[in-house]
Amino acid sequence: MECRDTGYRGRAGVYEIMVMSDNIKALISADLDLTAMRRQAFKEGTRSLRLSGAQKISAGLTTLEEVLRVTPQSEQR
Repeated sequence: MECRDTGYRGRAGVYEIMVMSDNIKALISADLDLTAMRRQAFKEGTRSLRLSGAQKISAGLTTLEEVLRVTPQSEQR
């Protein structure tokens, strides 16, 4: 796979997975508060996209600049 002038070869995903626990399910309603749901998810072990990216940085698979480019600027907890 070519780098297409990006300086990177191939692809590596960054992932954020939220397990639907009973606590998270209870927060889902018509008047959903996304901040409260994300806070609860992080309490229960959800890792952010940026943390996933940081793991790729420490493994030498990407750079800080690329992680900052492809992940949301603000991740509320």
